[in-house]
Amino acid sequence: MSRISLRRAGHRMAVPVAAVVVAVVLASCTGPVTAGPRPGGQELRRALAAWSRFPASASPRPLVLAGPDVTSPPAGFPSGADKLAYEDGAITFPTAMPHGPASAGGFPVITAGQAAALFRPRAVTGPPAPARLRVTTVRLGAAMFITDRGLRRLPAWLFGFAAIRGTAAVLAVAPAQIFPLPAPAGGQPPLVNWAFSRTGGRALTVRFTGAPAGHGPCTASYSVQAAESATAVAVAVIGHPHGSGTMACSSVGYSREATTRLTEPLGARVVVDVVSRAAVPVTSGHSLS
Repeated sequence: MSRISLRRAGHRMAVPVAAVVVAVVLASCTGPVTAGPRPGGQELRRALAAWSRFPASASPRPLVLAGPDVTSPPAGFPSGADKLAYEDGAITFPTAMPHGPASAGGFPVITAGQAAALFRPRAVTGPPAPARLRVTTVRLGAAMFITDRGLRRLPAWLFGFAAIRGTAAVLAVAPAQIFPLPAPAGGQPPLVNWAFSRTGGRALTVRFTGAPAGHGPCTASYSVQAAESATAVAVAVIGHPHGSGTMACSSVGYSREATTRLTEPLGARVVVDVVSRAAVPVTSGHSLS
């Protein structure tokens, strides 16, 4: 099982790809969606405006990342020191690395040297890593990455390390083929974690973390508020709690879904979480099961 490297405040956390998928589907960093003020038209318009330059009608459609562009070795690290070295970018690369072909998998690709630069976090605080990792192998291959159209197998530079099983993978697709993500809204994590849309249909089902279903205290039902443009669909989850608002309820979150009907089929437009303005992964159907 491969691992994804999550970037948080200049650091990376090695997380399995499967765990990331489960996390974005079943949990949100902000906890369950509860009742709150209904997002106004201004918030929805801002989310759409952030994606106003997305070329939805372009062919080929540019790649939109909805997850990290670096995955870490599938078996993890033999020690905490090695993990810290990886997260801090304390890595020694070979003096000479391959340039590779001009394209792979239908995409223009970057060189191994350019990929190596993506291991280095922009800002690292605290003491230096107690160890360094040494790259022993570099080759062009493929790996799984989360995009706004679900998990995709894409060209990747694969880096092997001394005394570490498996390889780390860096997305090898050239930046010109990747749509630059808008700045997040105040650093907020997305509430909507995944979405499902039947090909050619107007129904859009979003998945998020919420209160349990039911009709008694501490349960809730949910609806989706959406706004559309030619380039994006902004979605917000509205909580409708049941029972008394004064009762103490568990903070445990549950996987919930809610559906809205679009005025036009989704097509090549990006689904955007109104809270974070991040792209939401969309797959066909109604669930991951």
